[in-house]
Amino acid sequence: AIALVGRLELHAVRRGDRTVIERVRYDGVARCSRTFRRDGAALVMLSTLGPGIVRGDSLEICGTVGPDAHLIVTEQTATRVLGGAASSRIDAAWTVASGATLEFSPEPIIAQLGGDAMISTTIDCAPDATVVVRDLASVSNGARIRLRTLVRVAGRDALYDSIEIGADAPPAIGTVVVIGRSPDVDLLDALATSSSLRVGVGVLSAGLFVRVLGPAVWPVRELQDAMCATIATHREKLAGGSHPVGHGGIANGIPFAIHR
Repeated sequence: AIALVGRLELHAVRRGDRTVIERVRYDGVARCSRTFRRDGAALVMLSTLGPGIVRGDSLEICGTVGPDAHLIVTEQTATRVLGGAASSRIDAAWTVASGATLEFSPEPIIAQLGGDAMISTTIDCAPDATVVVRDLASVSNGARIRLRTLVRVAGRDALYDSIEIGADAPPAIGTVVVIGRSPDVDLLDALATSSSLRVGVGVLSAGLFVRVLGPAVWPVRELQDAMCATIATHREKLAGGSHPVGHGGIANGIPFAIHR
């Protein structure tokens, strides 16, 4: 059976010209770093005690980003998913208020022999909020990872992405999602075209979606970093609004993209 072994809650608010963590609480194996400053944003690193997620462990992460606040969430190390008698879970739920920005960038998920986990991220955001979320997973033979991301804008589904990564999958699979203020699709498309990896770039009604397939974790991670740097560079220059249509869409609720 799945057992809850850690839970973390944090709440970020804007005070003056910077974002602060107003409240943080964690228990079990879940941990959170002190707050680091990054150009007015608040950056925190999450971590867990022990060697990794194992034997039906369940972790919960939840948080809010208040009006006009900017929160960056990453992790201290990669998350190892170890074998055990039952599947494990990591569930993250975020609420992003009007004018706020959430960048949720966990470290890679590495599933070792016998590892099995469901990683679920749900984000509810205001119509003028900005969300950048990415994930990256790699599995060994005999392991399985299921990734599920749901983003709702003003209560309506803007993105639902679900993928199962098993023995037949490429060695590394990464995703980048931008909801709200996002650069022109051609900028990310140019990065995709210049890469030797398999990349798909798609346009959603509320943002952009990128899937990257590669032979190892680090080449995929480097391309994700380059794309996120492009997103950050252009974020403040954009006021949101509509995006061009024609490079992707949604089929049965799942975004698809043009693969190269």
